[in-house]
Amino acid sequence: MSQFIRALSGLAFGLATAASALAAPITPSFTRFGELSGATFGGSGIPNNRVAIYEDSDPDNLTLGLTATPRFVGSVGDNGAGVFAAQAGVSTFGPSPADPHALWNFNFYIAGSTMQNLTFILLYDFDPAAATEAAAHGSVVLPGDLIPDPAQDSWNLGMNFLAAAVPGLTPPAFAAFNPNAAGEYSFALVALSAFGDEVGRVAIQVNVSNAVPEPGALALAGLALLGVAASRRRRT
Repeated sequence: MSQFIRALSGLAFGLATAASALAAPITPSFTRFGELSGATFGGSGIPNNRVAIYEDSDPDNLTLGLTATPRFVGSVGDNGAGVFAAQAGVSTFGPSPADPHALWNFNFYIAGSTMQNLTFILLYDFDPAAATEAAAHGSVVLPGDLIPDPAQDSWNLGMNFLAAAVPGLTPPAFAAFNPNAAGEYSFALVALSAFGDEVGRVAIQVNVSNAVPEPGALALAGLALLGVAASRRRRT
């Protein structure tokens, strides 16, 4: 567990109350996409050159960053416009697979002289369906006066302190993240004023595709192709 996660213990976890943060599906949002100089996302070797970045008119006042990267090994691609591509599957690095983690992480960054006056909401998506409403996302509330400057870390949807409520159930129930589920996952980091007004946002989307078929599936596909070839020879 990283120092940043320890610093979060005891803070409020829950959905943001700002209507602007919850009103619609999350789509990629940034002021520029590229290198976020100085960002380490709390680890060594985590790339910082493919980051969705929000900067206000004076970068010293507030900078937000979001990106997706492999968990230790593998690759995560992107289209240069805030949409990342990762592979479905369970990581083999501890505490996974006993505590299943995805093969990819999402990373965030918050910095600036004004952050102590703001509250930050990190929204994350457990639902592989496309265009999940922001209100159905899990969220972590990060009070700007209680987090370091910069505040940054690399998280995985399989981490136990993350949970997403299942909408419409009473009493509330929480979904379990499935690293093998292909689909569309969206993330947003939203800065709110003391009055609950949105003052900045960065958002990304991670499209997760199915893993390479298992040998058994490949064998079945091969038999099917042989059958098609035999049928063609008979017709000839």
